[in-house]
Amino acid sequence: MPDNNDFEDIPTPPALASVAPAEPAADRAALTRALRDLESAKARVERDAKAAADDARKKLVTQILPVLDNLERTMKAADDSGDAPAVAEGVGLVHKQLVGVLKGFGVDRIDASNARFDPKLHEALSTVPVIDPLANGLVLDQIEPGYRFGEQLLRPAKVIVAKYSPARQPAPTRWY
Repeated sequence: MPDNNDFEDIPTPPALASVAPAEPAADRAALTRALRDLESAKARVERDAKAAADDARKKLVTQILPVLDNLERTMKAADDSGDAPAVAEGVGLVHKQLVGVLKGFGVDRIDASNARFDPKLHEALSTVPVIDPLANGLVLDQIEPGYRFGEQLLRPAKVIVAKYSPARQPAPTRWY
């Protein structure tokens, strides 16, 4: 059996000779930093994935909105003409289903009729002069509804707005 003193004669490799035993406190601090870094990286990846998914949904919804507008125009035209009530009813059901799907994705419709003009939600296509000062800034007609996706505005409502314009007074007649 070899004597323990026999191993003392074996040279230590240079790489192992320079490694000193680590301090437990230093190891604990390094592990704590690594764990914090890992948790922040995980949170960043989750945040980026959610943002990417929201962007994809927003893009899809934005492309579907014109289809919804066309369904609404079709329903209005069918109601106005009175032709093919069964077709109008079918289009109405498809419209209702599509609105439900969009609502499930978090899309809300902005109806601006009879509301005060808000440039954050509405796009004024034109103004109509009115003589009542209380009607100033009131939405008179909505051409297209607006839509919101969560807190983000997807599309402003396109509206016609009342603008106060005092009635012209006739020029005074001179009697001389």
